[in-house]
Amino acid sequence: MADDAKYRVGDYTIDVSRFRLTAGGQTVPIEPKVFDLLVYLIRHRARVLSRDELFQQVWDGREVSDATLSNHIKSARRALGDNGELQQTILTVRGRGYQFVAPVTDDPEPAVEVAVARGRRRPLWLLLPAAVFVVIVATSFLLWRNWSAVPARADAATPIVLVLPLEIGGDAPASWQGWADEIARRVIGSLREISGLRALARATSFSFAGADRTHEHIRRQLPDVSYVLSGVVTPAGDRGFRITLELDELETGRQAWRKVYEHRGSFDEAALTEVEAAIAPAVSQSLQVTILEDEQLALRRLREPLTSDHEALELYVEGWKYLQLYDYESMKKAVDLFERATARDPEFFDAYLALGEANRWIFGYYETPRDVLPKVIAALKRAQELRPNSAEPLSALGLTYTMAWDWDEAWRYLNLAREKDPRLAITELGFALYYCAHDEAERVKQSLQRAKENDPLNTELADWGNWALFMVGESDAARDWVNGMMEKHPTFGFIAAGAGVGAGISGDYPRAVKLAEQGHLLESTPIVKVMLAQAYGYSGRHQEARTLLHEAERAGVYTCPYESAVAYLAIGETDASMALLEKSYEKRSNCLIFLGVDPRLEPLRKDSRYQQRFAALLALVGLDDDAVKSHRARMRAG
Repeated sequence: MADDAKYRVGDYTIDVSRFRLTAGGQTVPIEPKVFDLLVYLIRHRARVLSRDELFQQVWDGREVSDATLSNHIKSARRALGDNGELQQTILTVRGRGYQFVAPVTDDPEPAVEVAVARGRRRPLWLLLPAAVFVVIVATSFLLWRNWSAVPARADAATPIVLVLPLEIGGDAPASWQGWADEIARRVIGSLREISGLRALARATSFSFAGADRTHEHIRRQLPDVSYVLSGVVTPAGDRGFRITLELDELETGRQAWRKVYEHRGSFDEAALTEVEAAIAPAVSQSLQVTILEDEQLALRRLREPLTSDHEALELYVEGWKYLQLYDYESMKKAVDLFERATARDPEFFDAYLALGEANRWIFGYYETPRDVLPKVIAALKRAQELRPNSAEPLSALGLTYTMAWDWDEAWRYLNLAREKDPRLAITELGFALYYCAHDEAERVKQSLQRAKENDPLNTELADWGNWALFMVGESDAARDWVNGMMEKHPTFGFIAAGAGVGAGISGDYPRAVKLAEQGHLLESTPIVKVMLAQAYGYSGRHQEARTLLHEAERAGVYTCPYESAVAYLAIGETDASMALLEKSYEKRSNCLIFLGVDPRLEPLRKDSRYQQRFAALLALVGLDDDAVKSHRARMRAG
């Protein structure tokens, strides 16, 4: 079929010469590789096309995963107003492949305008092993040096790079996935050492694990991203593996770089290091890039083995598999694995850092903070001892001390972390919560903006950022923030439930109930039940609120007494509310950072029966008037 052909499918026109899909005269957005797939399916619609044929013909035989093909099929259907349930355009033939089944009208009439020649646009598949992260570093520096030659967004002074988690393809064993994830984590760490580009943080990158990786979806989620690094690991030969790496320009689909590496031997850290040692010099020479001297030193350090104990390394890699799931049971498994790793190697910096992170999540969401806090501090301080110049343990300590209302230590560690690395989202979240506790609204917004720039899909930031905004009276900003975050994290119940709390504070009780119920459907944990009870209380549905509170109390797990206090206040039970606030001090509830600014507590503040007890509690938490005045003076001093 000639390249100037047109195809009509219902109201849609596929213009091959112009690489354009239209409906009713309006252009339908479609990324280049999805367009190529759609055209190939239409041209060969008389038969079922196997996955292997599509890989060979549409992807030029390059290694891509089954998930990649499935995502592109999904996007092609969506572009034609179809979906996987209806399958009115592209039919999945189980065990065989795909067939285009919608009626097609051929229109070979050539386009009047001369089409601009298009270079091959290739998809992005990032699999950047510890073995080959120097390739990516060098490639990204090449992009940085040639940025002016590439059509860039007007507001993009520095290229922003998204590293996607590695995929495994072919008959690769499932055990490879943990190593593939570790590779991606190290690549992100290496790229973030380079000042000439901005690599988004790990939490944002791993939000795409097992999710839609098409350019179209990434652009919707992260419109400021310039380049995507992606790839796939597949078996090669009897005992070898192949790593296929690609770097694409997100806006145009242009492939900036591609490389295939093959290795004989098992897929583990030793093999990956061996591959890197073989290719790094050649890549550096071919790209002719200059990396700053201090950055070269940092990159050399990142190439060192994480540990000399192979079993400790396997425990660490397995622990990360659970850590990035972000639910309570997975966090407990992660803690156990990281503890076993550090027991085998007491010098294992990365395992202590991961152990601190896992315990910090449990401290923030799942268990009595008083009991977990010492574990968080011990792990992070050990990491700090092992690597004093690393900003990551300092950042995590700063946020932890903020949530534990240890204001002096929080301020010290947050500033140390920012001084060593100003790009860590966790540091800025810590500052935002610190400023929130002291009613510094503008500083809250500034810190949240900096955090969002570096880790825009971080779920912890999405959740706590909303609370920080509505606690300082920024209702409109909080609503804009949480609407965007719910769109990006549609299955994370804490965000929706927190949005319900914000709506309740602003007086929009119907919206508060709707959002809190949505959060409860997604995540019916005791704390989410308590937040839904608040919404019911504000709406006059007191009996339903009491039922939820009793369910939360009978759950047998820690439920934040601070939020329970607010729920009881919402149904008019002030004595119970004040008692629970005092209990929250005993449990060292992290929500007490809001004690001085929380508008939900205004009835207690104004009630003469509780004013003395409330003032005493503020003093215990370090948020009485004199303490706040002192802290603000320190803020203004820098």
